[in-house]
Amino acid sequence: MSARPVVAAVPRVNTTVLLAFPDVDHDLPSRIEDLRGDLVVVAAVEVPGAPRRRSDGEVLTLAWASPPRGLLSVACVLVEQQRGLTPPVWLLRPFGPLSRLQRRRYARADVCAKAVVSGGADPGWVLTGQVTDLSEGGARVLLDGGEGVQAGPGDLVCVDVALTGGPVRTVGTLLGLDLLGAGRRQVRLQFDLDERDGERVRRAVLQRQLEARSAEGRS
Repeated sequence: MSARPVVAAVPRVNTTVLLAFPDVDHDLPSRIEDLRGDLVVVAAVEVPGAPRRRSDGEVLTLAWASPPRGLLSVACVLVEQQRGLTPPVWLLRPFGPLSRLQRRRYARADVCAKAVVSGGADPGWVLTGQVTDLSEGGARVLLDGGEGVQAGPGDLVCVDVALTGGPVRTVGTLLGLDLLGAGRRQVRLQFDLDERDGERVRRAVLQRQLEARSAEGRS
């Protein structure tokens, strides 16, 4: 299959996308900057924890949300890295057919957002806190309290995260309630978001990563 029909299926400029490299264990959020003939231009991303820098000619996967079909993906070749632009961009050439992405590897970031976590039988418990780590698959929340809460791994809880792009409300599974230093407590949560909330989280993670890269560039 030529690249042009695939590029025609790629979403519009400024859409959040995910990039996956074989040697990186999580997806990297990026953004479509332009569509040029048979090329897809995306914002360049840092790859924390990768064993080496990216190289022209590498193969990666480009994925994006396409309701109601879910997450679509296509294999791409990294044709060129243009670092002198603002923002720096990567030129990708798709090849092969479109496919539905079966395995989800979620990008994470230390997104700063307020959260409310509640659970337990009536009257139950309600705790507020600060998100310290967020992805489409879960979160860590540093709690404002938590003493005496009767909860354990496997319990279902309600989660409400206040993101700039809109609130995320879902039901999640409690993976752990950890006691940190100075009496602080943290909950580890797992959840599966619908497409609207998933897109809000992807945008928040991307924005936080862009801010972090910008701060590194100024230091």
